[in-house]
Amino acid sequence: MRKLTVMVAMSALLMLGGCGDSLPEDDLVNNGQAFEMQQVGEDLQASNFPFVSRLYEGDEEFPTLRELETEVRNLLGDNYWPEVNISEEELAAMTGITEDMYVDFLAQKQVLDSHIDTMIIIHAREDYIGAIEQALEEYRNRIIEENQEYPQNLGKAEASRMETINDYVCFVQLGADTTVVADQGQEAVVSYCLEENERAIYVLEKAILE
Repeated sequence: MRKLTVMVAMSALLMLGGCGDSLPEDDLVNNGQAFEMQQVGEDLQASNFPFVSRLYEGDEEFPTLRELETEVRNLLGDNYWPEVNISEEELAAMTGITEDMYVDFLAQKQVLDSHIDTMIIIHAREDYIGAIEQALEEYRNRIIEENQEYPQNLGKAEASRMETINDYVCFVQLGADTTVVADQGQEAVVSYCLEENERAIYVLEKAILE
């Protein structure tokens, strides 16, 4: 119905333009301004009306979750180890975050449960941002507790980061091969993984906020 209204208005405007000799110039200008205001008020897709697109130039665009994943993959290269996608059901079982709490999500982990490199990006519904943050913090604490006897994973768990960027709640638990610093002690492992996580958060912030 909205598209039909605009099409009728467009036809009327064209008809007015065709008989410009019979109307004062001020009336033509006023008609044109009224039609332009109607365009702004209508819920239209600018791509359907090329001449309207300039009205939308200031609209903010956000990257897709897949684009965010690509940014992190490109940055970390071979040091990005999550390889399988986590389903809605798995995400809910892991974290308690259910589908009513978000617009969309992307979550990836390693194939073997004994390896814990993970990235979760939740495009949260505004009313649930706090609940998602709490759920991910509880998930993080549980992973730390479960890996107390596994030094190779404990450093990664302790170095994991959660960051909220606009409506996106991001959790990164990365680090890839920590054997390069393992002989330097647990603090070195944590520091190494934290650096990788900070790099991932940086590129996510850059992609979302630009």
